[in-house]
Amino acid sequence: MGTISALLGGEPPADRQEYVAELALVIGHRLAQIEKQCTSRRPQSRHADYGSDQRRRALATVNVGTWEWQEATGVKMDDIAEGLVSLAGLTPYTWDHRPETWSARIHPDDRTAVLEETKRAVETRETRALEYRVLDENSQVHWVEQRGQFVYSEDGTTERAYGTLVDVTLRRGKLEWLTTLQELHPDPVFAMSMDNRVAWGNMVMRNQGAARGVTIVGSVPWEVDEALAGLGLQEMLARARAAGGTAITQELRILREPETGAMVAYSARAAQVGEYVTVMLEDITERKRAEEIERARTRELWRTLKPKALRQLVAVTVAARHVAGRAAEIGGSWYDAIQLPGGRVMLASGSVTGGGLSEAITMGQLRATVAELAALDYPLAELMARLGGSEVVTSALAGDLQALLLLALYDATTGCLSLVSAEHPPPVLASPASPAELADMHVGPGLGASPLAYEITHVDVPDGSLLALSTTGFAGRRTDGGTPCSKVTRLLERADTFDGESPLDEVCDVLADLAKDESREGDAAVLLARLSRVPQEQVAAWDLPWDPRSASSARRKTLTQVGEWGREDLAFTAELVVSELVGNVIRHTEQGPVRLRLLHLHRDLIIEVYDGSQSMPHMQPIRLMEESGRGLMMIGEIAAAMNGGWGSRYTQDGKCIWVRLRGEEGESTGHEPSFSPQFSTGRDPGDGGVVPVRSEAS
Repeated sequence: MGTISALLGGEPPADRQEYVAELALVIGHRLAQIEKQCTSRRPQSRHADYGSDQRRRALATVNVGTWEWQEATGVKMDDIAEGLVSLAGLTPYTWDHRPETWSARIHPDDRTAVLEETKRAVETRETRALEYRVLDENSQVHWVEQRGQFVYSEDGTTERAYGTLVDVTLRRGKLEWLTTLQELHPDPVFAMSMDNRVAWGNMVMRNQGAARGVTIVGSVPWEVDEALAGLGLQEMLARARAAGGTAITQELRILREPETGAMVAYSARAAQVGEYVTVMLEDITERKRAEEIERARTRELWRTLKPKALRQLVAVTVAARHVAGRAAEIGGSWYDAIQLPGGRVMLASGSVTGGGLSEAITMGQLRATVAELAALDYPLAELMARLGGSEVVTSALAGDLQALLLLALYDATTGCLSLVSAEHPPPVLASPASPAELADMHVGPGLGASPLAYEITHVDVPDGSLLALSTTGFAGRRTDGGTPCSKVTRLLERADTFDGESPLDEVCDVLADLAKDESREGDAAVLLARLSRVPQEQVAAWDLPWDPRSASSARRKTLTQVGEWGREDLAFTAELVVSELVGNVIRHTEQGPVRLRLLHLHRDLIIEVYDGSQSMPHMQPIRLMEESGRGLMMIGEIAAAMNGGWGSRYTQDGKCIWVRLRGEEGESTGHEPSFSPQFSTGRDPGDGGVVPVRSEAS
């Protein structure tokens, strides 16, 4: 506004000097008021008044004031910034709008750094944001943030500067509280500003940076340290800012020693605190190492539990594949092929879902339980009921695991295929005369999920049919219409894959490649079986009258048939066994008819005697003077001596007692059966990806 000068003839006394000083303060205060009045009376358009008022309100809301400096006029501030000068202990009477006056109020410890940063900003022509302390009239510390941009003339000299001034005392108080709390924390802790620079780091953080020869505080971490580049830190900070205070967790692996390649693992937790994102790094290297050891042990255990090479089967060629999942190294999918007496084969496919090691352990237990119950020759319905009530299944359900199972019982002497499913996808069945399609069968609930009996489906399959049992990973999901959609079906529809002479291993390899291409989390398994028939010339059966003389008739028929098969080495033993079995049936049962069947399967001679009674024979210890039970004891001893066995099973209208006699290799004096065992060498199960298995047939 101007200058008022008091000209005196000489130096006034002290009391007059105090008066002049007080007068100057009053005049300065009045001049400031006059300036505001003059400024408010300047003619402006209504639009300009509205915009200026809106701007002033917006700045007041966030407590941000603007300033402008010109070398000729000093520092000019708006209303908000004018109010912030009180933070530096200045009043309208003492604030003369000179940069030197403001600099004198900067904390002595920060003054040099502020002047150097200002000088650097002039030289580099960059926008600078400075946070420093100022002292008020009571010597209390306040934090301010000053941002500024310099404007240069054509000759490169500085003409003016403008920027903002913000009171950040509260924010710095939060940061200082955090600093005090986390300075001695055993893990690295640091705070990131909005421009992704480290505003503060605790002692561990600073020491680690010093050991690597870098200064992290004040820098962008991934720009000054190559080991921190490419870890996703920038993305994690962006997610933390967007989460609004919710902690974001991410695992990081940092190269600690480039010479040795040693890595250190951290669990990083980032959360928004005010204007900063605080990050804490927890060293989990030892935990990850322990997890790797435990994971290796788990994989080794799973390798011992998962399906191995399949057994030799009668009239059935099998091949199988297991494909590991993308999300888990271990899984619960399995398969099995079990040889049963009388030329029957049990094919099983199942899966246990629920996750982790428990899934694999339950898979191994369930597979062993199915094999044990199948060896006891229970009917399918009773076998499923016993499985549902077994300890394995009840424990699995208690542990939130789900067990799915599909059983296929194939009788190679009749061509009858019996199917039962516990929430397992139906199998795919193809024959030389019909295309591949899903078997039309009832799919029941998972094991142990319902007390109701499972429905058994019986299908007569032609000789040479192909059966594919596959878990969900191979079988696929249901379509929108509810119809099951199977990749196995589509594959077997191709004429070049269904060939009576083509190895099943090739079909399995194609299926495994298809399964690997899918984004599947869990593992998957598929079991292919080519179902052949036992030649009729290797089967002989007779219905015998309910008469004691049937035992002698059965002996004669047995001797004749064994001679035709060229197995004179088994003639005497077979005659003795048949006589004892038929005689016991007629003596101890009251229901007929009696049926004798002989099977010549490779080196084995199977003797089966059927009757209409449900009472089963039991091997019991016999006393010295007792006569009952000696015949059954004799049969058991004979079968064991000939590397065979004996047993019994229920049939639809009675029971069957069977005895297997096995001759020594090379003792057969006649011709061999027309179907001979065929083995494919296969490969041993691997550790990852597709696990091929040996294919066997007989």
